[in-house]
Amino acid sequence: MGEVFRSARKYSVTVNSNDHWPRHVHAFGVGQNARFKLSCPNGAAVFWDIVRGKWTSAHLNELGEEITAQMKACCAEWSKVHGKVPPYKRIRVQKSAGKGR
Repeated sequence: MGEVFRSARKYSVTVNSNDHWPRHVHAFGVGQNARFKLSCPNGAAVFWDIVRGKWTSAHLNELGEEITAQMKACCAEWSKVHGKVPPYKRIRVQKSAGKGR
């Protein structure tokens, strides 16, 4: 798990190494975990869901703004950990066997 930054309220914003697409970060507090989708490279963070704990709308909005401000760093960390292209969009070219076989 790679921490991208600490928020003003000391939440740890991370990219998990064993995670899945779409691109997103987790914001962890004590007993709390919320996810935000990333709009790489220059878009706004989009609140996704609450995984654990209770959050106020104010805290979620504040975190969304901070993640948006750190979008390039979040996207760079995601790409470093997971690559730039989702696995389901990676095309494998297979060599075809000769005709008549």
